[in-house]
Amino acid sequence: MTDTESDTESGTESGTGTGAGAGTRASGRRTAKGEALLRDVAALAERRGFGEAHFHQALGGGDVGCVGFGVGAVLLIPGIGILIGPYGPAATSVAIALLVLAVLLPVAALRYEAHRDGRIPRLHVYDGGIVLTGAAGATAHAWPDLSLTERSHTATYGQGGSQRRVERLELRDGDGRLLCSTGALDQKVVILRLAEAGGARLP
Repeated sequence: MTDTESDTESGTESGTGTGAGAGTRASGRRTAKGEALLRDVAALAERRGFGEAHFHQALGGGDVGCVGFGVGAVLLIPGIGILIGPYGPAATSVAIALLVLAVLLPVAALRYEAHRDGRIPRLHVYDGGIVLTGAAGATAHAWPDLSLTERSHTATYGQGGSQRRVERLELRDGDGRLLCSTGALDQKVVILRLAEAGGARLP
């Protein structure tokens, strides 16, 4: 296989992690599946001769664990307030239900995080190219196979619906198919620097 071909790691469930090496930044907690993927991605990048790992980032999925803890904390307040207040048995039952949910939601969220490691798409950036992981496995793309495009769009934030212009860097394969995109400025700078050095087609 030449450096200009994409390489797919078949039979690998993908998830959290990135290749080993200086400069690697882990995002989020690592489960057993995440640790296994970390090794698989590192092995795939090594086979392709991608060199040093720089960072990896989740390409979607949000942080369900934090949401679970946040909702649990919110439920604690009315649960405790109703429980210690001068209310009847019906209100006490409601308070107990809220407190039980406050405990169970974080636990359920953490279990969901652990089981969804293999389904969250992630971008792993190396000196010699990128590795994309997700439900279909791990796929490697050398920089000469890639073209980069900068796009801007309007995103809506918050309950007030305020709008903000967002600049994203899109990575496409040789056929022009969109592989992934990122909007983080520091990561875009790293990707553009490595892509230019590696021979990618730049904007």
